[in-house]
Amino acid sequence: MKKICLLLFSIFINLVIFSQSSGEIKGTIKDASTGETVVGASIIVAKGKVAITDINGNYSIAVDSGVYSITISYVGFEPKTQKVNVGNKPVIINFSLETKTLTEVEVVADVAKIRETPVAFSTISTKQIKEELGTRDLPMILNTTPGVYATEQGGGSGDARVNIRGFDQRNVAVMVDGVPVNDMENGQVYWSNWDGLSDITQTMQVQRGLGASKLAIASVGGTINIITKGIEGKFGASIKQEVNNYGLNKTSFGFNSGQLKGGWGITLAGSRMWGTGFADATFDNAWSYFFKIQKRFKKQLFSLSASGAPQSHGQRSDKLSVAYYNEKLARNLNINVDSIYQHSGTYPNQYYTTATQGERGIRYNPNWGELNGEQFNDKVNYFHKPQFNFSHFWTPNEKLNVSTILYMSVGKGGGTGIRGTVDRDSIDGQLNFQQAYDYNISSAVNTSYSATEHPSNVYLRASNNDHIWYGLISSWSYKIDSNISALIGIDGRYYKGTHYQSVYDLVGGDYAIDNSNKNLPGGAPYGTKRVGDKVSYYNDAIVMWGGVFGQLEYKKNKWTTFITATLSETGFQRIDYFKKKDLVLQDTTILQVLGYGNTYTYNGVTYTPDSPEAKTSTTKRKWFMGYTVKAGANYNITDHMSAFVNMGYLNLAPLMNTTIDNNNREYLNVKNQKVYAIEGGYGFHKPKFAANLNLYYTIWQNKPLSGSKSVAGTTYYYNILGLNALHKGIEIDFIYKVLKNLDFEGVISLGDWKTTSGSKADIVDDNGTLVNTIDFSAKNVHVGDAAQTQVAGSLRYTIVKNLYIKPRFTYFAKNYSNFDPTTLVDNTAFGGENNKDRESWKMPNYGILDLYAGYEFNVKKLNFTINAGVSNILDAVYITDGSNNGDLNHENFDATSATVFMGMGRRFNVGLQITF
Repeated sequence: MKKICLLLFSIFINLVIFSQSSGEIKGTIKDASTGETVVGASIIVAKGKVAITDINGNYSIAVDSGVYSITISYVGFEPKTQKVNVGNKPVIINFSLETKTLTEVEVVADVAKIRETPVAFSTISTKQIKEELGTRDLPMILNTTPGVYATEQGGGSGDARVNIRGFDQRNVAVMVDGVPVNDMENGQVYWSNWDGLSDITQTMQVQRGLGASKLAIASVGGTINIITKGIEGKFGASIKQEVNNYGLNKTSFGFNSGQLKGGWGITLAGSRMWGTGFADATFDNAWSYFFKIQKRFKKQLFSLSASGAPQSHGQRSDKLSVAYYNEKLARNLNINVDSIYQHSGTYPNQYYTTATQGERGIRYNPNWGELNGEQFNDKVNYFHKPQFNFSHFWTPNEKLNVSTILYMSVGKGGGTGIRGTVDRDSIDGQLNFQQAYDYNISSAVNTSYSATEHPSNVYLRASNNDHIWYGLISSWSYKIDSNISALIGIDGRYYKGTHYQSVYDLVGGDYAIDNSNKNLPGGAPYGTKRVGDKVSYYNDAIVMWGGVFGQLEYKKNKWTTFITATLSETGFQRIDYFKKKDLVLQDTTILQVLGYGNTYTYNGVTYTPDSPEAKTSTTKRKWFMGYTVKAGANYNITDHMSAFVNMGYLNLAPLMNTTIDNNNREYLNVKNQKVYAIEGGYGFHKPKFAANLNLYYTIWQNKPLSGSKSVAGTTYYYNILGLNALHKGIEIDFIYKVLKNLDFEGVISLGDWKTTSGSKADIVDDNGTLVNTIDFSAKNVHVGDAAQTQVAGSLRYTIVKNLYIKPRFTYFAKNYSNFDPTTLVDNTAFGGENNKDRESWKMPNYGILDLYAGYEFNVKKLNFTINAGVSNILDAVYITDGSNNGDLNHENFDATSATVFMGMGRRFNVGLQITF
């Protein structure tokens, strides 16, 4: 048997070796205007043969003997194509790329350049995405970037989050083709809305700190800039199939025409993802589509694109004590595991586990159960957000560039949850929906509502968040002379979000009872709700934005400097269809009279169900002026060394949910966010070694903060009107070419991120009703849910041409649980402790070892690429996300009272791509 294995191994190695190309094309790519080498340029030879220039602008690609057409492309430069005859000896071809005068990337997307743009940035190549991402959410690829911490949270597809320098993604601007995609109300980015984005990404750049964007965007922590494929690409098509070991599948295809005769170009892409996630019952059912058509004239480029990702997926939303996931880790953290197991069923009748069952494992998901023998999820997210962009780029002469983008987004969907109480099965720890169903179908008939139908004591409600959003970004760039250029532009946006809860599933019953909607049609039974009917709340949130921006840039010899300024005004308005203007109409008896179609007279005024006072409550439009100023300079000390510095002041409008609450109550004394930032950097580039060093110091005042917590089955939300924080740190990233076929990359990030003040927190329930307002203090409490120490390294070894292996190790430390402001209060008056300014629980440090490998080969005119990856190859048990004092039965500020999401265990992914 041993001889047979050795023989098969020998045959495999020989096949790999003899399948290698006998020729080689290599060379160096430079910027024609500056003479600087171009890092990350794409070299395409034949169909599917692709190489990327290294840190010195060098490339090398193996091919069979023959005549080829080689194309060089890089964002911001005109592509070049040249024919080459390859024999048995290496062919050396060097290229000098001319800067594009007409490109959406250069004009709109603000892509940073090495040794020129004075900001800290990292570019994620399509090659790295292809090799390492697999079926994971796109932000997970960013953990290789200094200062970035990304997690998959509960494990549902698209539920990932990302922090940069301790700032969560509400304060990290995400741009796709120059268009901002952060939610206009709360700043969030929901990655499930962008499934398939990795398949169409041409360039992905993370700019840390203030970044290079000219818009007045909330890039406090940084900017994630994504550019999609288009006319600058080469003709080709591909299809890819991926699968992982826990049952998630993805099929994707892509087509790019490049530039056709007549200046036309078409890009198409689509994908289908289905199956199960790592956590129990986190199913995924997702599609994505992308279409872009472009037309280039001599001095103009028109581009029309449409994209979307309709999806639904099961979620794991509830964090739990470590004890429920892993007993060994819990005991190491001094958690009284035995007590938790013995008493888990006593409060609040939630049998997450029992003394007999013990730990449930890291894949345990408390947000589902079974109904009639099938999986039934408590938490399901479903959404579709098509995005449409129309762009026009015009270069009337050598000095002037004009770009205009019109965009629109239409979103519809939401997420589900339980209305009522569902017990847990004491054996498997899952929600007992069968018990709730059996009760509903046989519940007592209430003749006040229906003579024959059964009301649902428990049902699923959907929290819907529909929106329509459109905007305009237009800029004019003028080159004053050979050294100075100026840019001015406008940025206008209008957003209307429609928010309501509706009946999603009656779980066996015929109707639900809800008395929130006082605007009932005449004669309708008061409070009777069917599937699709609105319950609890119903309101519109309107956000209006208008801004101007400008920039001056100076380039001469070794210097590049800039100054950017913006001025914007943001308006908020809320229309509530369930809350009334006249307080007397809140009386239930009066509302019942109106609900049945009758009239009511009060103080000489007769109200009917159609009276405006009985229908809506509209806030006054609130306006906030904001402005930003940024400046920076880069100096190329030598051909191998450069340094930069930038600084800025951001005066940003508050978020809408910190301006007007869910009861149309306008918060008083709301102030703009203020950010003061300074940063410096040093870069060193040599043929075999390159490194970057960055230092930053950011003061953030009036920081918005919100969160939630669950008490006895009821979810409460807190909203903070203002908080101050200080973020400072140092970042290092480097690459060392140990051998021609061996690269070593490393990342070190050391941060110190703390809050520096106290504030007030408003606490509301699931219906938006104000429950309490508390004073708290969080001075010197560390920022949570973002590892402040990061060390990472990878080796990429090319065994033979087109066959590589890449191990990567990432270590995170100094990761504090997210503090709960409701517990940072003085309880001495009630016989408790003074917990003001008390530090949050620091989660255990952890390290993850991943392994990636791939092989590329040709069969006739087809190119085949096989990629495989193993995430967490050592199957480490670790915690990624934590809430300090998430268990409201205790406030110990340690592991015993924290609730967490566990990191995922060992996972396998394999993919096959065929390029035509």
